[in-house]
Amino acid sequence: MNRDEPAARRSSVETEGEALSYEMAVTAARAASEMFGNDVTIVDLRGLVSYTDYFVIASAETERQIRRVAEEVIGKMIEAGHRPRTKRVEEGTAWISLDFLDVVVHVLTDEARDYYRLESFWRSAPQEHWEE
Repeated sequence: MNRDEPAARRSSVETEGEALSYEMAVTAARAASEMFGNDVTIVDLRGLVSYTDYFVIASAETERQIRRVAEEVIGKMIEAGHRPRTKRVEEGTAWISLDFLDVVVHVLTDEARDYYRLESFWRSAPQEHWEE
């Protein structure tokens, strides 16, 4: 997906609430990408689960790098007016989870991402690979 696609994608979103959820996912994906997160993916879970609309999944090589990606996502989301409901950002972890209610951001080390394979788990959900 490139910068012009969110506008086109927005037209397929049915309600104002869904449009806001998608914009939150785009903000998180852009922030992760700008901080050099690898293979940033938006997974559309609307209609599949009740606890969130989107997952944003990104990875980086080291635990230090995933912490920096997560910090960037938190900062950009707060700038956009979205505070995390919960965040699991612990020292020495290979998987950071940020819950913004309608959007849950997962930042993993490359090794953890290969092991847990979240995209494969949700393979029935529409997925967009973020590219800038």
